[in-house]
Amino acid sequence: MIFVLLIVVSLFLYSLHNRVRKIEESLQLRPLSQPLVPPSVSSNAFPQTPAHTPPLQSQPLSTYISPEQPAFATTPTAPSTDGGVMEWFREDWLLKLGAFILLLGFGWFVSYAFLHNWIGPLGRVTLGMLAGIGILGFGWVRMHKYVRQGSIFLGLGAMVVLISAYSSAFVYDLFPARGALVIMFLTSAFIALASVRFKILSLAVLGIIIASVAPTTLLVNASPTHVELFAYLFAVILGTVWIVSLTGWRSLTGVGLLMFFFYSIPQIGTSTPESGTLLLFAYAFAFLFFMTNTLGILKIRDGDIKPDAIIAAGNGLLLLTWIITTANPDWASLIIAGWMILFTIAAFAIFAITKRREPFFVYAGVGIAMLAAATAAELDGAALTIAYTIESAVVPFVAYLIMQDRAIAERLSLLTIGPALLSLSSIFARWYPGISWDHFFVLFLMMSTLLLLGVFFMFLPKREGRGEFEESFLIAGSVYAYVLLWLSVHASLPTDQDFATMICLVIYTLIGLSTYAYGKLSERRNLSYYGGTLLGFTIAYLLLVSVWDMELPGRIVTFFLIGTLLMMTAFIGRKK
Repeated sequence: MIFVLLIVVSLFLYSLHNRVRKIEESLQLRPLSQPLVPPSVSSNAFPQTPAHTPPLQSQPLSTYISPEQPAFATTPTAPSTDGGVMEWFREDWLLKLGAFILLLGFGWFVSYAFLHNWIGPLGRVTLGMLAGIGILGFGWVRMHKYVRQGSIFLGLGAMVVLISAYSSAFVYDLFPARGALVIMFLTSAFIALASVRFKILSLAVLGIIIASVAPTTLLVNASPTHVELFAYLFAVILGTVWIVSLTGWRSLTGVGLLMFFFYSIPQIGTSTPESGTLLLFAYAFAFLFFMTNTLGILKIRDGDIKPDAIIAAGNGLLLLTWIITTANPDWASLIIAGWMILFTIAAFAIFAITKRREPFFVYAGVGIAMLAAATAAELDGAALTIAYTIESAVVPFVAYLIMQDRAIAERLSLLTIGPALLSLSSIFARWYPGISWDHFFVLFLMMSTLLLLGVFFMFLPKREGRGEFEESFLIAGSVYAYVLLWLSVHASLPTDQDFATMICLVIYTLIGLSTYAYGKLSERRNLSYYGGTLLGFTIAYLLLVSVWDMELPGRIVTFFLIGTLLMMTAFIGRKK
């Protein structure tokens, strides 16, 4: 016992030491702006003959100090709302621990009273309600002087009321479950009011969580419809938006979105008579979060908007999940397209007003994801890859025409990675005998898109300190051209594969030699490196693969042609 007491005293002294240190750090002694000489007394007031000089009268210290500047300057600090989790536990940790222990004791006391029938059912519930209300009232009064301590009492009182309401509905059947839910809702509303009144973010979070979780416990035996639960949650989210509008705590929007996500998990992918109505609620939730988040981003402009960006992305993806799994398949693509237009317009509008790229990329990303989902709902196979390729090519063009920002256009051009991955199935598909035109157009369109983007960025103003972005697209487009040539020629000559291989290797050699020679003559290293690399791959394939696969006559002709072409480089660009 003495050992435990020593630990408690040591922890108390450590907490007291930290408080004193914080007070000392907050008080900073400022230098006096004026010397300790009365302003009315100057050096001329002291004559050389101090015969009749009257003695200086003592004056209070306040006359020697400028009234505009206090002797001690304290750093003004805004009222603290909430710090980190550890900071919250460290502040008044003994009080928090005592509240937790008291809550456990209250629960055990109620259980003990139940077992021994000390108090009747109505008395037990009434006692619990009065105790919870009393603690809530004491917490409200306490918060006027000690905000954090008062918030702890408010949380404790809310828990006591929750336990009492739960007992009245489940243990004794004194109140209907919906009546207990009303009590819990009013309690959470009171906590939310206190959070707004005293600027305590954690209380607002607690109120939202209590209000959202209450139906899942109080209405278990009441068998509420899912429509009723979603309607209740929508009322809670409206209250959350009201708190956000008053306080500017945009993180509460994320808490509300998380509660909606938990409510949605059991309903996503299910087909019930209520699914259509629940989908309408999902639209209402998504639009409410969309408007709250968008207005918040437009309001702060220069502040940290990463939480808002995360909320916007989560909202869009959750909405997309609802549409894909619940909406009528015949209308899903049109519904997704409508939401896509909304998010896309918001992306350009936010960028035009704030000049911030982060929200633009998030909203545009959600819109593009919806565009891809709408396309996938209507197409499949090669047609889907072709549609994705066209969309990925159009997006960076449109973005640059509207925003005149090369950096944004470059990032959006990376959308071509998606159709490029899908086009791999066309590369490894069976092309024999004859050309597979579906796969041919997939690769041809992919090649054209990459080359077109490379030319497009080539004519745009360069970004300082950045490499030439267009070269990557030009190289990738040329690779698709080589692959398309190889597959098409071999598919067109199914009975003479050696001749098809010779044609392709000779063409690759001519292209490699021409670009290499032109790069050397014009002193453009990139072209010479490109041509040399292409020649290297061609020669490697010739020596490592063709030498074993080709028949002897075809091998002889191919080696003679390529060897002759390589030797002709000795006569190019030589000076006498």
